[in-house]
Amino acid sequence: MYVINLKYIIPLTDFRNNVKKYLHELSVHKQPIVLTQNGKSAAVILDAASYQQMQDQMEFMRKVATGLQEQREDRSVGLEQVSNDIDLILS
Repeated sequence: MYVINLKYIIPLTDFRNNVKKYLHELSVHKQPIVLTQNGKSAAVILDAASYQQMQDQMEFMRKVATGLQEQREDRSVGLEQVSNDIDLILS
């Protein structure tokens, strides 16, 4: 998880005028940049690798939550049953 560094909270106009500078900062420091518009946060920019990592983590958490919900609703299948089913498929 990122802690937003005040150094990386910048007005949209400044970002627009210095895109190359901020993209370089992003690639070096890997810190999200918060863009403000009229003094309020408007967008967050991440480097591509950090964005992908965040997406992967969210997908993993979705799957964990789904599995826990299925277990609560008694819709899960035990390892022995899965193993038997695989054996049936492969035979």
